[in-house]
Amino acid sequence: MTKFRNLAIATLALTASPLWAIDTVTVKSTNKQILGEISTANKTEVTIKPKTGDAVKIPANDIAAIKWEGEPAKLNIAKGDEERGNFEKALDTYGEVHKDASGKLKTYLDFLIARTMAKQALEEDSKLDDAVKKMEAFLKANPEHVGFYESQSYLGLLYSSKGDYAKAQAAFEGLGKAPWKDFQIAAKVAVGRMQLKQNNIDGANKTFEEAASGSAETDAEKARRAEAQVGKAACLVKQAKHEEALKLIDEIIKATSTEEAGTMSVAYVLQGDCYQAQKQMKDAVLAYLHVPVLFPKQKAAKAEALYHLAKISGAIGQPDRAAEARDELLEEYPNSEWAKKLQADGAAATGDAAK
Repeated sequence: MTKFRNLAIATLALTASPLWAIDTVTVKSTNKQILGEISTANKTEVTIKPKTGDAVKIPANDIAAIKWEGEPAKLNIAKGDEERGNFEKALDTYGEVHKDASGKLKTYLDFLIARTMAKQALEEDSKLDDAVKKMEAFLKANPEHVGFYESQSYLGLLYSSKGDYAKAQAAFEGLGKAPWKDFQIAAKVAVGRMQLKQNNIDGANKTFEEAASGSAETDAEKARRAEAQVGKAACLVKQAKHEEALKLIDEIIKATSTEEAGTMSVAYVLQGDCYQAQKQMKDAVLAYLHVPVLFPKQKAAKAEALYHLAKISGAIGQPDRAAEARDELLEEYPNSEWAKKLQADGAAATGDAAK
């Protein structure tokens, strides 16, 4: 009896405390997790060996997240904070865990910290220089890291935000060297957006055309192609070709999943811009309203939509909605270009009234 009891206890101990490492890779395309031991990881793929069965190779562009053996529970909370935009809180926790981490986990934390600093800086210009330094240092030290191409993308965005378009171009060209079509399309879209930012509309339109051309087979490729089409629509709006833009935007909205929140939110802002230019204010308000209602996490698009709602809702007899949009914009995004523009518009109107 004692022998069987001891055997049961030993079996339970082995079950509760596995003697092999358990890493977890979450796959984007399937939204499933693969558990096992990561044997190799480089900038193009991760190889993970499950407890039973053959090793599995996962392309880096299809990895949503990695959880390394030995990660403290609070690291998972920090990843959630990063996802929700609580960047300062996430960085504090990443920093705490980094102090005691080693090996692959420590390097992965370097990536998470650099990425979170980049996201934060893209919302707060005052943090751009520090974010660029951090990302440059990470890329130099880890040219084969699984997060290499994602980091290249963020570096390009940071330099573009700084107005250093030559370095941004170089970073996006590096992104375009990735072996996957969705990343190659993303690189062209990023360049097109940068050209549009510089008011090079013809150049941007050509770049977006190239990005949108050809077939898109995977969901990721289709999503990036939709981004390119939104870029084309933005060019049409800049050219005051509102009817053409509206037709294209309608096609994009019908064909794109609402899960592609970034693409959809920008599409609705552009739709609102078109209707506003055509003096169809009710339709414009309805278009802009899609963003805060359906895509509240898309901060840049939401701030822009709130600005327009604050400006035009009163014109259709909805002063309360205008006031609500104004208050929300100034409270949630006080440092955004749209909050500053709204305040400047108000100051100018006050000045005109005083004359």
